[in-house]
Amino acid sequence: MKNNIKIKSEVDLSLRKDEKVNNLYSKPLPASRSGALYNTFPYPTKISPESIAVFIASHTKPGDTILDTFGGSGTTGIAAHLCSHPSDKVIELAKELDAPVKWGARNAIVYELSTLGSFVAKTMTDTIKSKEFLEVAENFLNKCEESLGDLYTIKDDEGNPGKMRHAIWSDILKCPSCNLEVSFWDIAVEFSPLKINNKFVCTKCSFESEISKVDRVYEEYFDQLLGKLHTRKKRVIKRIYGRTGKRLWQRPATRDDEELLKRIEEKPLPSSIPIKRIPWGDLYRSGYHKGVTHVHHFYTHRNLIVMSELWSKIKEEPVEFQDALKLLVLSYNSSHSTLMSRVVVKSGQSDFVLTSAQSGVLYISGLPVEKNIFEGLRRKSKTIGNAFALLEHSTSKVDVINGSSTNLDIKDNSIDYVFTDPPFGDYIPYAELNFLNEAWLDEITNPTNEIIISHNQDKSVNDYATLMTKVFNEITRTLKDNGACTVVFHSAKAEVWKALQDSYKSAGLKVRYSSILDKLQGSFKQVSGNVTVKGDPLLCLVKDNNSSEIIETEINLRNLVTELVEKASNNSDNKELTVERIYSRLVTYYLQMGKEVPMDAADFYKKLKPIINRVIEDKNE
Repeated sequence: MKNNIKIKSEVDLSLRKDEKVNNLYSKPLPASRSGALYNTFPYPTKISPESIAVFIASHTKPGDTILDTFGGSGTTGIAAHLCSHPSDKVIELAKELDAPVKWGARNAIVYELSTLGSFVAKTMTDTIKSKEFLEVAENFLNKCEESLGDLYTIKDDEGNPGKMRHAIWSDILKCPSCNLEVSFWDIAVEFSPLKINNKFVCTKCSFESEISKVDRVYEEYFDQLLGKLHTRKKRVIKRIYGRTGKRLWQRPATRDDEELLKRIEEKPLPSSIPIKRIPWGDLYRSGYHKGVTHVHHFYTHRNLIVMSELWSKIKEEPVEFQDALKLLVLSYNSSHSTLMSRVVVKSGQSDFVLTSAQSGVLYISGLPVEKNIFEGLRRKSKTIGNAFALLEHSTSKVDVINGSSTNLDIKDNSIDYVFTDPPFGDYIPYAELNFLNEAWLDEITNPTNEIIISHNQDKSVNDYATLMTKVFNEITRTLKDNGACTVVFHSAKAEVWKALQDSYKSAGLKVRYSSILDKLQGSFKQVSGNVTVKGDPLLCLVKDNNSSEIIETEINLRNLVTELVEKASNNSDNKELTVERIYSRLVTYYLQMGKEVPMDAADFYKKLKPIINRVIEDKNE
């Protein structure tokens, strides 16, 4: 018992050695979703490395060893580099938080199950020289574009030779009444003001319906790669956006564009294109994935040829830059080079806003966009070059291991600090989502140890908790007695919070501090989902040596909610007075008290939203 008390005292003293550490958990941590480091690679749910760097530099000292058990695209490793050579953005954030940072090199160990995530993490943390990369990338893109001739060369709006920047395609609809085939574009798109209608009115028989209830038209074609007839959604090209010199222009698609596409369709596809059948699971939607059975079905014929040329030519470049060039091509691949690119309507805009694929899904819209990959990669290379420039002077050491964190090859009591962002239950099936990029790498993740809740993988919430417990047991084993573990988590379901809580408790960890990670721009699912959580709860875990008395405290839910609403109404930050943020606050309170989260977000929102609306009305009067 005395020994336990001594250990607890050491832990407390360590955590209080600088009382300002508590400042990191006293208010929401701003996590920017912008900048070169964040935007280098579109990996879902990641956290800005600048925010993680402040935590690492506050919880540890130079020379310490950091662990991330769910490495994703390597943001914790990038953050370790920023501790060695902090950017202006990191220094400013640390000052804003009054954080007790100690800048200097750290050692980071990053475990990541997915082959894509570990590849990105290894490449990003390899301290590549920015200037040399940019020179190699420019020469590489020029050679590839020259070898492909004029795939993107078209006539401009004045009949002169120009370059396609991007083109909008359209699904074809079939009238349920008269079988007339008409494009989604012609039925739905209106200008002055710009909008996309959800109502179908047949131009021949005047039949009316919701567009979502009107069948799409499919066609048979000869799939060169599969060597047989295949079914695909019928689409037509409708609008072209281009460039002639420095002049930008746009025009409707013409017969010349259609003839060019026919000639491109007749071109033989290179053998370097991966012929990989998609292991459809949780992300499959029959409405827009019918006929999409293999990776190459996500591309137009033109962009498939370009992707193949880029990928095959990388091996001709200097060996030391080949992974960086693969990173460049893949950073644009599934998010921009495929049919998942899309347009959106924004208030006050006279034309469509071009955007990337939706994060966390494999959605193909009724108006998919075909982008000029070379133009996109030239912009992207500058972003990646800027990211490399921020890290190239670091002396931190980062080891990335492509493997499961349920069994770490790390010595006992050797880790000073853990920062990790585990999978959020059934939120994103990473192995399925990453397949498009991993097919080009020819290294597919084995999902056996993927820690998710998935009907298609036959993984229940109990299976999820079991695997999570194994990871937390490894964290406890490798973490020093005076160390700490910061966990970022997001869920709208009480059972998932219980699974997380049971996992770290059974591993001998407890919550010491709690806070909110304030993502300044939400991910797609957090913005548009029916039930969301605004602000990911952030937990500081330490070893629980069972030396302290357990105080049984009953939480009065009604009183707690009243208190949270009162605090939110007095806060100058309007985000605090939302049901989503208050639910996050409630979750962190229950976890810090060691109690189970009492309800799902959906139930909480239903009961609390009328109250919040009344408070807001009173506040605005």
